[in-house]
Amino acid sequence: MGRLLGFVAALALTVGFVVFSGPPASASAPTRWQIAPCPAGSKALWLPRVDKFGTDISCTTEEARAAAVKEAVGSGSPTRMMNVVIAFAQQISDKSLTPESPCVLGAKGAIGEAIGTCVAT
Repeated sequence: MGRLLGFVAALALTVGFVVFSGPPASASAPTRWQIAPCPAGSKALWLPRVDKFGTDISCTTEEARAAAVKEAVGSGSPTRMMNVVIAFAQQISDKSLTPESPCVLGAKGAIGEAIGTCVAT
């Protein structure tokens, strides 16, 4: 129970950080989202990294992501559990992205079910 409570607290803190620390409204260079559709049966999902701090975005299934999350949480590793929290926060944050959304050069995001990469126009 204590591990679950810690996980939920970390998730709340991370979501708050993501919501209140967005990029500035104006970008220095004109940018746009380059969209790469995912193959049928998959969609763009943020995954927790296994070997180090952070996340990756990939075309995968909800089932595969659920298995990765379960393994990370079950590992007991604070780093891997934080990666799960960050992955969920990124996924939630990306729900508001559209192909017309402003972006920061080099950023990645789940735009609908596709992967977007911010590129210079």
